[in-house]
Amino acid sequence: MTARVPASMRHRILAVVIDSAIAAAVNGIAVGVVFALSMVTAVPIFWLLPVLAVVSTAWFLVHTGMQGGRGSLGMRFMGVRLAHASDDAELGFGRALGRNLLWGLTASIVVGFFSPLFDSSRWRRGWHDLASGAVVVDVAPAPRPSAPVEQSPSDVRPAPLPAVLAATVPPAPSGAVRPVGAPASGPLPPPSWAPAPVPANRRIPRTLPVDVISTVPGVPHRDGRPATAERVAPPVIAILGWDDGTRHTVYEPTLFGRGPGQQPGRRSTAVRDETLSLSKTHFEIRADDEGTWVVDRHSLNGVVIVRAGQPQRLMPGRRARVWSGDVLELGDRRLTVESAR
Repeated sequence: MTARVPASMRHRILAVVIDSAIAAAVNGIAVGVVFALSMVTAVPIFWLLPVLAVVSTAWFLVHTGMQGGRGSLGMRFMGVRLAHASDDAELGFGRALGRNLLWGLTASIVVGFFSPLFDSSRWRRGWHDLASGAVVVDVAPAPRPSAPVEQSPSDVRPAPLPAVLAATVPPAPSGAVRPVGAPASGPLPPPSWAPAPVPANRRIPRTLPVDVISTVPGVPHRDGRPATAERVAPPVIAILGWDDGTRHTVYEPTLFGRGPGQQPGRRSTAVRDETLSLSKTHFEIRADDEGTWVVDRHSLNGVVIVRAGQPQRLMPGRRARVWSGDVLELGDRRLTVESAR
């Protein structure tokens, strides 16, 4: 079973609004037809109520059947659907019918509209979801090209010195002596780079350009200056992958959130969040000699580390060690630690 992503509250609310508008349109068409017939024929106007009841019931059953399958029209438009809480199977007509009846009953006392807000988990299940064993999930998006992996400076390696030497060797002059067995005309064959034996008492001249030696990391300059540390890349603290495909490579202590402010000694990284799950300053990633750590910066939804399927909520302000493969749950957002020290 693939990992499921909870549907955001915004998408769920918009799906209900769209379905309600469609139901109102269907009932409006039925009312208009009966009213028009009563004007031009002898159909009594009091037939309006039974016709409206029949049309409403029929549309309710059709709507429920779609919800139990691939989703209602509003759900399909917003990219969400209903599924069993225990697996990823379709909810089915029976469970969907019970869910809708319970939702209508609890909504009649108003509080049923807000029951999903009483669930502190990232699934935000209302009373009708809990009773029917349902969850509202995002439909798996179509495959899309993955974003290019940001290459850290520590992954950049200088070219081997033989390749540098080969790149700096000037082309052979036009009057160069052709090797034995080469054709009399045409371009010379590529040279063989097998080194020839050199007499022990022969001094090899310095033929390399100064800038070639100077750009080899760790090699002192020809003028006697020591090798500088400017070319040494900073170590990578962690590589983070968000549930929307965004990736961050962390090189220094970094604050993450919807709009973290500037703090001395820390880098601030703003994260786009349409679910409103992230706080302005939600968490911090930093590292020391022991490894990589995460700190909940007293966020509203908190930070939950899921390791080997076991969730653990962090205490605000206290650091916790993270490892490669850990998943951080931040309200409705999920963050995978792809690499850590």
